Amino acid sequence: MRVLVDTGTMDCRNMGDVAMLQVAVSRLAARLPGASIRVFTDDPAELSRHCPGVEPADHAGGALWSAVDALVDPLRRVLPAPAWRVVARAQDRVRRRFPGAYVAALSAKERLRGRDAGPVRAFVDEIRAADFLVACGQGTLSDAGGGSSARLLLDTVAVAVHAGIPAAMLGQGVGPLADPDLLVHAGAILPHVALIGLREERRGWPLLRSLGVSAERIYSTGDDAIEPAYVARQERPGRSLGIHLRIAPLAAHAAARLDAIRTTLRWAAAAYGAPLVPLPISQHAIGANDASTIRRLLAGLDDASDGGAALDTPAKVIAAAGRCRIVVTGAYHAAVFALAQGIPAVCLGSSDYYLHKFDGLLDLFGTGVTVVRLDAPDLAAGLAAAIARAWEQADEFREPLLAAARRQIELGRALYDRVPGLVGRTIPVRPRRRRSDSRATPAAGGVR
Repeated sequence: MRVLVDTGTMDCRNMGDVAMLQVAVSRLAARLPGASIRVFTDDPAELSRHCPGVEPADHAGGALWSAVDALVDPLRRVLPAPAWRVVARAQDRVRRRFPGAYVAALSAKERLRGRDAGPVRAFVDEIRAADFLVACGQGTLSDAGGGSSARLLLDTVAVAVHAGIPAAMLGQGVGPLADPDLLVHAGAILPHVALIGLREERRGWPLLRSLGVSAERIYSTGDDAIEPAYVARQERPGRSLGIHLRIAPLAAHAAARLDAIRTTLRWAAAAYGAPLVPLPISQHAIGANDASTIRRLLAGLDDASDGGAALDTPAKVIAAAGRCRIVVTGAYHAAVFALAQGIPAVCLGSSDYYLHKFDGLLDLFGTGVTVVRLDAPDLAAGLAAAIARAWEQADEFREPLLAAARRQIELGRALYDRVPGLVGRTIPVRPRRRRSDSRATPAAGGVR
């Protein structure tokens, strides 16, 4: 049996994504003994370090396979936007329904340009050789980054479902998603996925229902990374203040916010006698590198800190979070690692993407989550008030947070228990029937 896993961490440099991948691999191995588990990756060595025993699957051809103008790019330069949209959607339909012919045409085009399309063929063959496809633990189905990551995930799943291979999307963050072309694309694919497990349902559920996904296929489970953090929880809460900040287009895009945050952290560290503990999540060499940003944040507070650069595994970041009484973070998974250990989180965000994710945490955990907008004119005062409340009520928040974590772990395990019943089945692709009901109501028999 061959299980193929599509993960949100192709380079294994995001500790939240790695934590979700580790949980997914562990749960799949326990429920499908003897299965060969292959994981898409661009860095086999890092994958092996975090998930020993899995097999790497080359993802190099994925970007070209999913490119919106892969075959028809000359037309994009000459057609008006409405006509181009028609052409692009026609290309999507051909790619979904006739992947072999599409690969052949793409290969011919690349040869004419003196380029090798072998990686694209290998990418598609990898999917079609699988007995089961799992997209695990991602926040990819959104407009973020222009929607290219969402499109690639959808196109990957489409290869499987149109070949009759069962596919599941587990631990998914869904939305915000408003791009009309991407919505059409998602609506053509997602209704054929056998199971979709949501990290949160406040917004994800109605969006999936509006795209024609059957209620019986949608489950709310929370985040898979909750389990390793909960297991690692300390018997007593710590006395430190965990910190994270990310400067990136979707996170803290204004470096000027650093001064207001730094001033507030200086006050909090002095007021509560709390050491500041870095909690980096993204460790990318190019792009978001949280340790580098945290070092800048700590300038004048702890100039000797490495910003948490040595915390290069999920277990290390989780352990660091466990030493804290509260966590102030601009990253979703730094909050998850804290909340799952009964530690309240003050979440910093300004983009729709991050505010959407933090709203999900409010939905999952309720108490113990405070969202502070980074673009607020009175950021320092608002952040100070949130820190004070979280610090003073941390003991009160602990048990409700742990109870919420336990509930989500149970829901996640229960959904994975359904996986063996899917493997080996052929899932025919039928025309979808749109449902007008998009209310967030429980699925019949679903895990809630």
